[in-house]
Amino acid sequence: MTAELSGLTVHIDTGRWSGTVLADVDLAVPAGRITAVLGGPGAGKTILASALTGRLPATARHQGLISINGAAVDGQHWHALRERIVGYVPQEGVTAFDPDTTVGAQLQTLQQRHRAWSIERACAAAQYPTDTLDLLPQQHSGGQIQRAALAAALLPAPPVLIADGPTNSLDVGTAYEVWRSLREYADSGAAVLVVSNEVQVLAHGGFADRLVILHEGRVLAAGTTAELTESTDTFVRAILGASR
Repeated sequence: MTAELSGLTVHIDTGRWSGTVLADVDLAVPAGRITAVLGGPGAGKTILASALTGRLPATARHQGLISINGAAVDGQHWHALRERIVGYVPQEGVTAFDPDTTVGAQLQTLQQRHRAWSIERACAAAQYPTDTLDLLPQQHSGGQIQRAALAAALLPAPPVLIADGPTNSLDVGTAYEVWRSLREYADSGAAVLVVSNEVQVLAHGGFADRLVILHEGRVLAAGTTAELTESTDTFVRAILGASR
């Protein structure tokens, strides 16, 4: 299964501010691969992830095509796709949960609804500590709740996984194990897109198959690490060289 954006332009108007945050973006997230989106602050990375999961803010208007496995999706179509087809790890993991219910209870509800992965398997893949299952979302640390959000996204075993900052607030060792789990998940046949600033791990650690560099809402460059390393563009070289 493949997720795609074709000619996607997103304009946001909050009443106090308006601007185009994505402009004519083409992007394919193929099955069995990890596609990594990189870029500086304000590049449009999170809006891109939101578009692929049908979660653009109410203040956004968009043009262009969003499709899953070749079928265009928009509006109400997303309701049937979420969780079962397209898993999502938001940039702020706490927003993936109801604040009034423990994480464990919410994971159990998901598991009973989809009966794909076990809670134990999802937590292990996400490196989420099961001794915190009885805590409310807001009682977790930032790193813990981000891993819980990844576990929740993995439970239905969705064929498309979109993860925005899945290793935010994690130490290097734990982050490495999460990246390894995401690599294994892609290798099992899933289409995985990650938004991250961890260039060293993604580009130079071999976890990402394809890198997409956003700059001011546009795709500045896309390709393998080897291909982009040969780029003469100053910004591309700065992004890829940031970790060296």
